[in-house]
Amino acid sequence: MLNFLRRKKEEEEEEEFEEEEELEEEEVEEEEEESQVEESSTESDTLTKVMERLNDIENRLPRIDVSINGLKRELDEVKSQLKSMEDTLKDVMVLYEVVSSQINPFLSSSGGIIDVGKLKRRLEMLERDLRIILGVDLDKILDEVLYGG
Repeated sequence: MLNFLRRKKEEEEEEEFEEEEELEEEEVEEEEEESQVEESSTESDTLTKVMERLNDIENRLPRIDVSINGLKRELDEVKSQLKSMEDTLKDVMVLYEVVSSQINPFLSSSGGIIDVGKLKRRLEMLERDLRIILGVDLDKILDEVLYGG
């Protein structure tokens, strides 16, 4: 009878072990199914997000195109204004040249540049002549006028 009880106990333990194994296998299968469902759900969520983003981009595209065209028009306007300013500046420079050539003391009436060295020599000659004729020292007079002394 002991043998019988031992065998019965062993059989029960084996059954329990087999049941535990079956339960573990079922749990593993359930986990695999859940992970597949989660992966499918994750893929579906990702696909949904991508589609939403694509729709958003498609909706923005016409507005971006309109903005680009507006910027191109503004750029063309700025270019034309800059060209106009350049032309005006050229006209002002030409006018300056005309006016300055009439007033500039370093230009002769014939349009050529006056030789400054030649002017200095002529001034020195006049100064010497004034000293001889009038007996006046121009340097002394200039010093008195300019420096008070």
